[in-house]
Amino acid sequence: MLTVLHYLADGLWILAMALIASTSRGALKRVPADAKMPMQWGKDGKPTWRLARNVALGVMFGVPLVLGLALSALSRMAVYDAQSAVILFLMRTLLAGLFAVVCLTWLRGSLRTLEDEGVVTP
Repeated sequence: MLTVLHYLADGLWILAMALIASTSRGALKRVPADAKMPMQWGKDGKPTWRLARNVALGVMFGVPLVLGLALSALSRMAVYDAQSAVILFLMRTLLAGLFAVVCLTWLRGSLRTLEDEGVVTP
């Protein structure tokens, strides 16, 4: 059972990473190389800080990738009983879905902001 939960959580994490990667690749084609992508918005809806396109997309892909690999290694090495395996499985599946939603929401908002500014075409 422990192995099944490990592989199932890995599969869900791979699915989330594939979704993030494919949408980031689409954005990479639409956003010019010299553009700065908004990373956070203020209460007025204006971007508060920005990063270069490649750095922003790299961060939004790299953070979930590193965390997913660390959790995968942890689930393989540190789980000895069924209760720990289920808790780690639930945490990994929740975080995989959460990272996918956060990255897609950020990318959608970022592209909309850049469209409003005329940097990319709709």
